[in-house]
Amino acid sequence: MRASLLSGITLALFAGHATAAGTFTDVGLGGAQLTALSHNGRIATGAAGGAAWRWNKDRGAVLLDGFTGGNGMSSWGQPVAGSTLDGDGNAVAALAYSNFDVAGGPVIVGGYAGGVPQDAFLSSAYGASDNGVVVGVALDDSSNAFAFRWSAAEGMTRLDVNRPANASRANAISADGSTVIGWNDEDTGFRTGVIWQDGVPLDLADAAGNPVGEALAVNSDGSVVVGSGYNNPDTGGSEAWRWTAATGVQGIGCIDNFGCGPAYGFAVSDDGNVVVGASGFGFDRLATIWTPDGGMQLLTDYATAQGLTIPDGWTLSSAGGVSADGKTIGGWGLGPVSIGSWVIDLHDAPPTEAVLEAHGTINWNDLPTGPFAGVPVGTEVSMTFRMTTDGAFELEPGEDTRYSIELDTFQLHAGDASDSLIATDFGPGVQIANDYPLSDGIHLFSTPTLTPGQTMEFELFNPGGDMFDSDDLDRINRTFGPEFFEKISWIVEQGSFGMYMDLQSVSINDYVAAPTTYLIGGTVSGLAGSGLVLQQNGGDDLAIDADGAFVFATALADGSAYTVSVLTQPTTPAQICTVDAGDGTVSGADITNVMVTCVTDISDTLFVDGFDGP
Repeated sequence: MRASLLSGITLALFAGHATAAGTFTDVGLGGAQLTALSHNGRIATGAAGGAAWRWNKDRGAVLLDGFTGGNGMSSWGQPVAGSTLDGDGNAVAALAYSNFDVAGGPVIVGGYAGGVPQDAFLSSAYGASDNGVVVGVALDDSSNAFAFRWSAAEGMTRLDVNRPANASRANAISADGSTVIGWNDEDTGFRTGVIWQDGVPLDLADAAGNPVGEALAVNSDGSVVVGSGYNNPDTGGSEAWRWTAATGVQGIGCIDNFGCGPAYGFAVSDDGNVVVGASGFGFDRLATIWTPDGGMQLLTDYATAQGLTIPDGWTLSSAGGVSADGKTIGGWGLGPVSIGSWVIDLHDAPPTEAVLEAHGTINWNDLPTGPFAGVPVGTEVSMTFRMTTDGAFELEPGEDTRYSIELDTFQLHAGDASDSLIATDFGPGVQIANDYPLSDGIHLFSTPTLTPGQTMEFELFNPGGDMFDSDDLDRINRTFGPEFFEKISWIVEQGSFGMYMDLQSVSINDYVAAPTTYLIGGTVSGLAGSGLVLQQNGGDDLAIDADGAFVFATALADGSAYTVSVLTQPTTPAQICTVDAGDGTVSGADITNVMVTCVTDISDTLFVDGFDGP
């Protein structure tokens, strides 16, 4: 087997202010139709003619020769689900990993025991969970199509349906493996949507009890399912639909383009609040997006509103994948030359720092000197530090990047003892590896500590490649337990002596520094009465009982607007207080020049003296 590398073309397009930036990336493969995106939207899969492909943003599209489908994949792109040919020339379910080429091709799931092929087809995989469960369609001993579930431990089994004599298929599975979705034919041939939870089938219907069409996608925990074939009697349109246990099936609309629909929900974000898909027939089909606030709209219009202009020559026909956070969307359409696939990223500028935090316990310690000498076995250990993209070095595009450690943030604690690292000619730094060629990993190679003669090493290997979907530092935001580690090395060494640590968890999360804030204040003069209350931006009430300086308790971020006003005027005697220089914008310093001047109400004084007019 061989893999063909085709580079992607990225067009960075900006409109409006910086926070409205986005990117449109042409996958760069003619005829490609994208079907799925990874958790962070950095890996995609799909089909192009008779071949499946796998794409990442750094290395472009790779044709998976001898592997067809590209029907779906796990959250981290390991594996892609599809089919290959068995020894008899029949298509059978198979899985393609990122080491497809060096591993000699796909991993074969195979057909159903005793299955009889039809038109050289036995089975195909459509989805894969993050815990090794694969779903799809297979033929039985009567060549009838049925939805299957497969795992390495249990093999292929049939999913129960309410009409077992009729065809069924499993289209996808939740990341946690709890929920499978797909369809089961009615006796009329209509594909009714089905949800399997713990293997139990639920046929989907609208509020009137009418069956709705096939279920096409499910979020990571199985709580939200989307699909097609919701017939709206008011509009006559065939709408996309959205299901939760609380709401049941609800139509979410269609686009009226020579008729309303048919509309499809092909992918859904983790929170269920972004559904992408398509509406329309043939060349009139257009990519759509649904949100609770915006309803269903054309994806082109939505992207434009976010500050991204779709390049000339592109018509977005269908959206087939969305990232977990709903901000990266992939699909296919009519490009300047041919049908092709694209990825739209609507994220703001990414954070440039991330925090790594590790926890474990000492399992051996014979260090003779230094702060950790004599710390007993079983003592809890923690390590934390920040990494930065500044000066990052890409050792292998998309697979291995080295990030600098910010030394002043590094802390290694074992009980009450602690130590840190020292600067070296090339660091210290941490390498994030992804799909290299299959394994993911975190590598902090042996680095000197502050204690002379001692070094620390921290490495872990994840052979399944399911920790990351790129070697980028931002948006990892995960905690990894022992189930992710095949091999770890966490040790402080001094010659032949060492403190060895068992790793219990490691997390990497974006670090965003708190915004710089400033205080708003000024001076009160002329105050004789009591009860004066000032406000900042309509709140943050501040009672004043004497002349002099005042400061509001709530600090405001740099660039924020502020308004100081009087909420309650003083009494006994009654006074009128006015504010000067009370409006403005915070600009890199505390505000100290707000002036509040109070004068006694003359009419109140005259009334007290008994003078009430001529």
